[in-house]
Amino acid sequence: MSRIDLTSADPEPLKFSERVTAPAGVGGEDVVSVGEVAVAGKVERTSQGFLVSGWVEAAVRLRCVRCLEEFSVDLYEAMEVALLPLATAPREEETQLGRADLDTRFYTEPVLDLAELAAEQIELALPMKPVCSPSCRGLCPRCGVNLNVELCGCPAEADSRWSALAGWRPSN
Repeated sequence: MSRIDLTSADPEPLKFSERVTAPAGVGGEDVVSVGEVAVAGKVERTSQGFLVSGWVEAAVRLRCVRCLEEFSVDLYEAMEVALLPLATAPREEETQLGRADLDTRFYTEPVLDLAELAAEQIELALPMKPVCSPSCRGLCPRCGVNLNVELCGCPAEADSRWSALAGWRPSN
C-alpha cells in the first residue's frame, strides 16, 4: 500500500504506517545508501485539498565531504505537507516562494506515493555537507592521507601572502 487514494480520506482522516524503499539516487552523490524507510501519519481533507502530517524515519549511510569515509546517520523527520490540485498552482513563469510554499505539493491524480514522499522528506533532512564528526581533519591536500588516521610527512606550507609580517614583532 505504498500508494494512497486521497479520496478515501474524505469523510475521516486516513491513517497510514508503511515501510517503503527509497528510490535510487535519493540525496545525491554523498549518500551511499538508504535503508528501509518507515513513514507514518495521516491524510486529512482540507477546504483546498489534503494535508499529510506525520514522520519519516530511515538509516542513511553517508560519505564525509572532508575525509571521504562512510558513516551512518539515523534520520527522523516530522512532516506536514499540503497536497493541492495542479489547477491551483501558480501560473507565472517565475514565482517567489514563501516558507509555507516549501511544504506544498501539487497533484494531477488524487494519489499519494509514500515512497516518493519519504524520499523528498529524507532529502530535506540530509545535511548539505555531511561530515563524519565536527572534529574531522579531512585529507591532506598534497598526499591524500586521511589525517584522522595518521599524520602525513608533508612539510607545512606557509602562505606567502603573510611573508612580509614574518619578522615583525610588537614593541612594548
